[in-house]
Amino acid sequence: MTPALRTEKLEIPSSVDQIEKVDEFVEGFAVSLGLDKDALADIGICVTELVMNAIVHAHKERAELPVCIIIESLPEGMRVAVRDYGPGFDSMSVPDPTAPDHIFDDHGRGILIVRAMMDDVAVTRLDDGMLITIFKRISPQA
Repeated sequence: MTPALRTEKLEIPSSVDQIEKVDEFVEGFAVSLGLDKDALADIGICVTELVMNAIVHAHKERAELPVCIIIESLPEGMRVAVRDYGPGFDSMSVPDPTAPDHIFDDHGRGILIVRAMMDDVAVTRLDDGMLITIFKRISPQA
């Protein structure tokens, strides 16, 4: 694993009113790296989705349970880890949201979206929660 050039961490209570703070944290870090608008949007959407899932699904909005976001700048891109302390889930058994039985469900698309927008996604079930790490390759700007 490539060592990080720069690392920043944010820990928030599990409350949806913290999403703006997360967005500002991620955007500020990404902008400082010189990311283009498309990469910035992709990372922002994915981190927001992961943090919302942690708050709503893993923690059931129990503010006393923290969500931890760690962002790392790497020579080849940007890595973000989102850590929760919920019961966890099996990412391989999440129903396909594009299947006819699930096409009208109002949830279940987050992991699909994240996997489509990121270059790498690692879902790790821990003894006391989940750790989802995403990676976005960053091309040097012309």
